[in-house]
Amino acid sequence: MNKKSIVLQTTLELITKQGIRATSLSQIIKESGVANGTVYHHFKNKEEIITELYLMLTQDFGTVVMRNVPEDDIKKQFSIMWLNLFHYFVNNPLAFIFSEQIARSPEIPQSLKDKARQYYGDIENYFKTGIRQKVFKSYNTLVMEELFFGNVVSLVKIHENEKVKLLDKHINQAIEISWKGFLRD
Repeated sequence: MNKKSIVLQTTLELITKQGIRATSLSQIIKESGVANGTVYHHFKNKEEIITELYLMLTQDFGTVVMRNVPEDDIKKQFSIMWLNLFHYFVNNPLAFIFSEQIARSPEIPQSLKDKARQYYGDIENYFKTGIRQKVFKSYNTLVMEELFFGNVVSLVKIHENEKVKLLDKHINQAIEISWKGFLRD
């Protein structure tokens, strides 16, 4: 892992443990083991590190959701998108915590959130296609994306925090419930 990646990973770990405000640049430098000069070569300040981390993780989410999605079966696409995000969060708990704690935080300026939307274009197009094909209700696609994301997050929380052992049948039930919420009557 290169020095820049080490700084980003250390920042991710610190923020998910103690929050954005409690994480200082000096702590990032100390915990990463990367020299001051090297950190400042890559980043001007803590905000720049957080911006890069936020955009990097947002791009990951957008890419992962659309991985191996078939071309022509909209319901199968939905299931695969859902499972992709669920497994990504389960296998990357720091990314999950970051998305929950930080990505919706007022610490992330709206301009950065707007810039990050570019990584969700394929997801937005999926929902637009479903509306055009009259499979989905004609809702605002941003609302649809957030509800899709929220359904996955809810099941990840059950997986992570509850004593319930999620079986494949539970995951499939969650996907089916989520799917039915978007369907036209």
